[in-house]
Amino acid sequence: MSPSALVGRQRQLDHLLSDAARVGGGEPRTVLLCGDAGIGKTRLITEYLARTPLTRTATGACLELGAEGIAFAPFTAVLRQLVRDGGGAGGVGNRAVGSDLARLVPALGEAPEVTQESRARLFEAVLAFLGESALPGGLVVVLEDLHWADASTRDLLVFLLRNLEAVPVHLVVSVRSDDLHRTHPLRRLLPELERLPGAGRLDLEPLSRAEVAEQASSLGRQADPDLLHERSGGNPLFVESFLADPAPLESALPDGPRELLLRAVEPLPEGARQVLGLASVAGDRVEHELLAEVAEASGISEGALESALRQAVDARVLRATDTGYVFRHALLAEAVKEDLLPGQRVRAHRRYAEVLDSGAPGLSRAETVAQLAHHAYAAHDHPRALSAAWAAAGHAAASAAHPEHLVLLERVLELWEMVPDAAERLGLAHGELMLGVCRAAQVAGSLRRSVRHATDGLTSLDPAAAPETAARLLVARARAYKDLGRTESLDDLRAAAALLPEGHPERAAVSAATGSVLLVWGWDTEAEEVTRAAIEEARACGDRTSEADALITLGSLLDSTGSSEALELLREGVRIARELGDVRVEMRGLNNLGNNHASRFEFEEWLVCARQVQERRAELGVLCAPDTSYVNGMPEALMALGRFEEARAELRANPATEGRVGALHQAALGQMAVLEGDWTAVQSAVDEIDRLLPWDTTPPVEHVLRYNLRILLLVHGPEERPAEAARLILDGEADTGLLSRVRVIAHGLSTMAGVAWRLRRRAEPGDRELADELAGRLLATLAREDWPTSPAGELTRNACAGFLEPDPARALEHWKRALPLAARVRWTLRVEYLHGAFWAAHEAGEAELARELSDRAEGMLAEFDARLVHQHVAEMRVALGGALNRSVVLPAGLTRREAEVLVEVAKGLSNQEVGAALFISAKTVSAHLSNLMAKLGAKNRTTAVARARDLGLV
Repeated sequence: MSPSALVGRQRQLDHLLSDAARVGGGEPRTVLLCGDAGIGKTRLITEYLARTPLTRTATGACLELGAEGIAFAPFTAVLRQLVRDGGGAGGVGNRAVGSDLARLVPALGEAPEVTQESRARLFEAVLAFLGESALPGGLVVVLEDLHWADASTRDLLVFLLRNLEAVPVHLVVSVRSDDLHRTHPLRRLLPELERLPGAGRLDLEPLSRAEVAEQASSLGRQADPDLLHERSGGNPLFVESFLADPAPLESALPDGPRELLLRAVEPLPEGARQVLGLASVAGDRVEHELLAEVAEASGISEGALESALRQAVDARVLRATDTGYVFRHALLAEAVKEDLLPGQRVRAHRRYAEVLDSGAPGLSRAETVAQLAHHAYAAHDHPRALSAAWAAAGHAAASAAHPEHLVLLERVLELWEMVPDAAERLGLAHGELMLGVCRAAQVAGSLRRSVRHATDGLTSLDPAAAPETAARLLVARARAYKDLGRTESLDDLRAAAALLPEGHPERAAVSAATGSVLLVWGWDTEAEEVTRAAIEEARACGDRTSEADALITLGSLLDSTGSSEALELLREGVRIARELGDVRVEMRGLNNLGNNHASRFEFEEWLVCARQVQERRAELGVLCAPDTSYVNGMPEALMALGRFEEARAELRANPATEGRVGALHQAALGQMAVLEGDWTAVQSAVDEIDRLLPWDTTPPVEHVLRYNLRILLLVHGPEERPAEAARLILDGEADTGLLSRVRVIAHGLSTMAGVAWRLRRRAEPGDRELADELAGRLLATLAREDWPTSPAGELTRNACAGFLEPDPARALEHWKRALPLAARVRWTLRVEYLHGAFWAAHEAGEAELARELSDRAEGMLAEFDARLVHQHVAEMRVALGGALNRSVVLPAGLTRREAEVLVEVAKGLSNQEVGAALFISAKTVSAHLSNLMAKLGAKNRTTAVARARDLGLV
């Protein structure tokens, strides 16, 4: 029976062709093609590829090989096809791109040595090559069976979707949705992919009764359409299988879909079924040369093999490709494999392992060892599986496939106890393996697994017998603890130092790491002592990497003092790191150098550092890399300079990614939205940060981002909720030590002090007690020894004191010390500080100073026309009782007249008395009152006046 025509999928085909037309116009598009097994995803893709107007096509499929799966498998297939067909207009001609792509396509030459940037460079190289290959005329890239994809394939796909800008590439990705169990990684990833620009989901539903009848007709078969539809469930694969089955449609139903599919296999001769069994053990596809050798090892002659394959192809169980065979459907391969007896499956896996171990033709070394590891493990050949998994782990590392490297090392660890001579086979001790697994887990971002592996290794190790290995495990666990925000990192580092004798070449690295941890936790005195010692140790033993790291830590420590030594140390650390090629340390140094300038209000210099980071990332070929937080430096520096359109452009040029980097990006977007009064956008940013930084897996220090933005929303949002903001701060201190993290919370502390100030002014029941509790906590933070003494630290200290001092005259003294520094600060805080100083002057009876401060704030509107400034200026003008400047926007959407009516009502006047004061009728006053109460969400005059106090209007 020949393949059926495409039935019931015209709408989806039109969708794909419409997307292709847009791609041809330079707009990249991605389609996530989802549906149950057998629903017709591959059939639709085949039809689309035959009709697409785009010039080039390439297809890759994910493989179901379990833990030993080949990293980047579908992309490797796509790249090989494009390279074989001639590459792009210059993609592989670019030596740097070609060398990085060689990690996946060895035919391109020797891949460069693996470094910290290798994965990012590989991703950039794939992006560049696809861009070149798409010209001219556009490119279709099909990735099949994403439900089987390895973690690296998923990461690369997300990277491409975020960075294919104006590149004529049409990504078509198929997903078997019925395979997505509750914990499947795609359950969370798919919704995220659907939200990306240019991406969409296309679901294939079961065929209708009429469409089932049409499919049967196209196959030249007659059947009761109602019964066929009922029994097949509208699944095209099952429709074909029922029609191909010689048994009457009315006969007993098979036990399940797999039994139905096996009915196509059962009529075949025994030899054909035996060959199909061997093929199914390889998966849903197999290379001919590999299958031929496995068949020979299984006692099947060449002639018998060819006859069996011909029979399987004629029966449409297999489909021949250029180099091998593919089952008509993956479900069919699974059914054939599951139909084998356990002994048959084990023997088949053993045959594959034996053939692969002797060198399989047509496969790269990476593919060979990955498949060997899989088959040997399934055949219970533990020694062979151990050696193959170790080799496969090496290839995964060389491909910068960090998650797969970890999984394979964990497989080696699992097999270690089953192979008595494992240490001799691999040439390393068990402790060294544990250390490698621990470090691999950190590189893969699995910090908790890193801790568990290090702990297991230390438990099984005698520190007296292997002090260096024990110390390295302790340092590795300490680094994981540090990134998890746990103080146990210090205990481990101190224990590691105790195991290493004086003068040991690794002591400097331990000391440098200790200083860095102490810095993060705010123990500055000890941190400085340890870090200076680390610099001396590093210089004594020639450990330049640790010297650079320690110099940057020390410079960051002294950053809070505003000393010139801090700048010199940071610059020296950056210089050494660049000489050594240690990019991570260099980027950290440049980032911290920028922060140092920011703490001095040297925003132009901060911008220079941020640009240097961008330029270095471009030089290194990691400009779009998703794994660095330094991408946010440019927009932050531009915002500090008041160059908001440029900052917005930078944020658009570097779209949000995942994890901490994405959260920082959302925080910057949220701050922009606060200025503009776009509270929907602020709430969206808050929600995204919550999604990107899960409470149960995020280090406590990272939660500062979510607290800062949420507090701004509660303080300045459409419904000011200072009590809720205060409770959020106090809960944050109880849950995560929010206020103890001085270095990361300092710049947001004045907003928190403003919360206490607002509560005292509002004075609703419970406000005074809540304000006093919050003020006490904030004053304790300001009194800490490690409070920054830089210009930024001094400004925040005085501004907070101004907000927290209940006596207006004394508060004004704090503000007078803060205002000269505030004149140099970023725009968002400057208006906040002018507003705080204004109220202190106003309530202290210094009317002239209050008016001067109001004028200065209003003068900012000429350069900084933001809603937040309008709101503060309006509050000050109304408090002064003066006429409102027509350019000023009142809070809550109030008109000037409504604000004037509200001020008079707050004096206790009746409608008639308000009308007399404003020279309007009592009826007009009543109308204004109705409007303003609706805008303020107030049910009566008393509530309206209370709300006006919250807004600072009375």
